[in-house]
This record gives sequence, structure tokens and C-alpha cells, in this order.
Amino acid sequence: MINEINKKLNTINNDHVETNESLRNDSEFVKILDSLKKYGPRNLSLIAMMTGIPKETVRYKVKKQLKSMGFIIKTIPHYYRMGLTRFFGTVSFTKNGSRFAQEILSWLGLNSYLSYYGKIAFSNKYVVILSPPARWVTEFFEMFEELALKDIIADYDFKEVIEVGYPHVSYQFFDFKKGRWMLDGNFESNPDIITLQRISQQEAANYVVDMLDLAIISELRIDAFKPLTEVAAQYGKDPRLLRYHFQEHIVRKGLIAGYLLTWYPEGERSPDIARWWVGFGPRSERELNKLTRMVSSSPFCKHYMISDDGSFIAYMIADKHLMDAINILSKKLENEGIFGEPVLEQDGEAFTVTKELFTNVGGWLKPPSIPIITLTHNLEKLAERSYNK
Repeated sequence: MINEINKKLNTINNDHVETNESLRNDSEFVKILDSLKKYGPRNLSLIAMMTGIPKETVRYKVKKQLKSMGFIIKTIPHYYRMGLTRFFGTVSFTKNGSRFAQEILSWLGLNSYLSYYGKIAFSNKYVVILSPPARWVTEFFEMFEELALKDIIADYDFKEVIEVGYPHVSYQFFDFKKGRWMLDGNFESNPDIITLQRISQQEAANYVVDMLDLAIISELRIDAFKPLTEVAAQYGKDPRLLRYHFQEHIVRKGLIAGYLLTWYPEGERSPDIARWWVGFGPRSERELNKLTRMVSSSPFCKHYMISDDGSFIAYMIADKHLMDAINILSKKLENEGIFGEPVLEQDGEAFTVTKELFTNVGGWLKPPSIPIITLTHNLEKLAERSYNK
């Protein structure tokens, strides 16, 4: 009998130790993840100092464990400080033009100043984010007008963005064992950090960036963990020169606004991931503050944008528990009497800053023209083929 009691006590003690160890490890992960959002993956010594976790433990968890768990960290370029503007809008394609929609938008992303597009489900319409330099905004929009005249685009509408926010809810609400956010009807959190970018005419006119800065930013936008020695080898430069540019230009001058940390256990384009936008028409400053607070409290909000007319739009991503994400935010908005218009994104693609459109002598270059002749020729051939049938 005594032996059985001792066995039970040992089992309870072991479970207690395992639970405490699990909580301790989760607590370390929370501290490290929250610090990564502030300081990035290149300041591991600072993270160790700020969290009180040994440097080698921080290095192991960041370099090995976080990646294997499906966490991705990306840099957020500060577009305004690089002399770029931001526009958000939609582009609708004609019946013929829809066949070439993604080809056209991808071309603009790779060769010009388009930074994101997402196809709206069940439509010929795309959500589009543009980042042209202020001096070339008119010329850039003339390309869309030309596409409209060629019966490729049916309609387009853009608004200038004056503020972009990247909220970060603490990972203390994340269940590491189940790989899920701990959500219930009482879920409430204020984001500990919101990485902000606000429009600045002064920065647009007096931006400080060079070709090597853009090369570094472009590579780190894709993978914030990429060693600068690899970037140096890729561009045939001395690693010491890149380290100097990173510290003295990019970090000191704030060309990186912050870091975006996301969790994709099955990959960034897993079919389990749902992406959608929620838009709100022009609002007062008071309502915008409410919207920002409520939307930013959701761990599924990746970023929001406020336009010059007071419109607000948020980009949401949820893995597996889509309805939980929708219900919690929807109830918050309903309680305040605020209602938005959601659109489901079917497919999308992000692009880094097109560094080839910048020279140290001339700054940002005029956007190249879309090869309309080739596109219209293909459209005419398709139309002719359809008519002959």
C-alpha cells in the first residue's frame, strides 16, 4: 500500500516538474518572441540582456527552435523614409483582361512600384498596394489609365495611405503545445507594440538611402535571418562595408521600421491559412482610434492602413481557427456599433522594393512602361481565336 502511495506521489511530482519546466520554457519563448519584435534577430546579445536569458539559450532558440516550429520573421522597410509613398486600392479587370491580370500585376511588382496584390474571391477584382516615389505618382497611375483605354482594366480606385501600423500581440496568449492562440469569449489584449509608419513630406523630399542600403533591405525583407556575409558574397562586396551600411545607414537612420513575426506551421501558403481584408469607410479621429485599438488587439491582424480621407482597412490572417478570429473581432465591433466590409482573398503575392529602379546619382527612376503592345497582341489573338470557333 505504501509503495503504491509513493508511486502516485512520484508521478504527481514528476508531472508537476514537467509542467513547471514547460511553463518555464514557454515563458522563455514569450520573452524571446516579444523581444524579437522590438530588436530583430541581429541583436541576440541585447535580447539576452533585456530578458535575462543566457545568450547561448537565446541563440539556440532563435536560430534552431523557432524556425523548426514554423515562426517566420521579416523586416518592415520604412517606405516613407526611403522617399516612397503608399497607396491602397482595388483594380477590376475586364473579361479579356482578367486572363492577364496576375501577369500584369506580377510584372509591375517585379519591374515597378507595386508592392502587393491579392485576388478578391469570386470576382475579377484585386486588392493592390503601390509604393511609388512622390515625383512619379502621376506617371505611375497613367499606366493604369492606358490599360483601361486598351480594355484590359475595367476600373481602378486608389487612396493615399497616411499611416500604416503593424500590431504585435504578446505571445503570452499563445499555446505552444497546441500551436494555437488561446481564444475565448473574454479574450482581451492591448498590443504591446505597434510598429508605425506615418507619411512625412519632409522625409519624402529629403530621404537618405543608397543602392547598397536597398540591396540589404531587399534581402532582409525576404529573410531577416540572412547573414550579411551571404548578402556581401551575393553582391560582390566586402562584408565589413555591408555591416557599416546596416548599422550606420539602415539602423541609425530608421530605414527598417520594425519586424513582423508570424507563425506558419504548415508554410506561408498553406491551404489551412485564410486571408481577408476588412474595410471601413471614412471615420472621425475618435472612431479611428477605437478601430485601431480593437483591430490591433487581434493576434490575426498583420497590418492596418489609414488613408487621407479617414478610411481604415485591416489585413487579417488566421490559421485553422478562422471562425474564432472572425467572431471575437466581430463582437467587439458590434458592441461599438462599427461595421465593416470584409473581402476574402483568394490568392496574393508580395514584392520587395525594386532596387533596380534606384541610382545613387538620379535617385528613384521613372517607372518603366508596361509592354502593352505584346499584351494587346495576345488579347487580339485570343479574341480572334474565340470568334473563329
